[in-house]
Amino acid sequence: MNHYKSTFRSEIAIIPTVAWWIALLGWVLVQVGLLGILPHHAGPKDLPPMPWWSLISIVAGTVLAIIVLMVGYVNADSKRRGMNSLLWTLLVIFVPKALGFIAYFLLRKPLLIPCPKCGTAVGADFRFCPKCGNAVTPMCSHCGRSIQYDSTFCPYCGKTLIAHV
Repeated sequence: MNHYKSTFRSEIAIIPTVAWWIALLGWVLVQVGLLGILPHHAGPKDLPPMPWWSLISIVAGTVLAIIVLMVGYVNADSKRRGMNSLLWTLLVIFVPKALGFIAYFLLRKPLLIPCPKCGTAVGADFRFCPKCGNAVTPMCSHCGRSIQYDSTFCPYCGKTLIAHV
């Protein structure tokens, strides 16, 4: 089976461009709202001193941007895993207290892998491609069970592996 080890950079790269723009816009709007508009409408005693208020504004904008980027990630990641992206995106947006995100990361399916013969996306647990019938994972020529590409001996029957079929 083709085991893909993802990196943080490759996972960040799947976030759609529109999510990055929405996150940036949200961050800017929080800065404008908290630093530009709110001080003019609140009394001087209602707000903390300006250095603290600036820090609060930056943290609030950053938290909002991270949430938007996480929603974008869930949308893109659910698509590449063959899951209902609209359902999961709405779930992470509307379920409070990050429970939607927790549910997504606990229940998400494994990544789909391409069939080596026809390129159809198949589940990581599939042994054969549903489109062309090609073996997606190597199998032991003695017992027929799935094995890893680099195996020398079958972990199930103990026989020496000659060729991966």
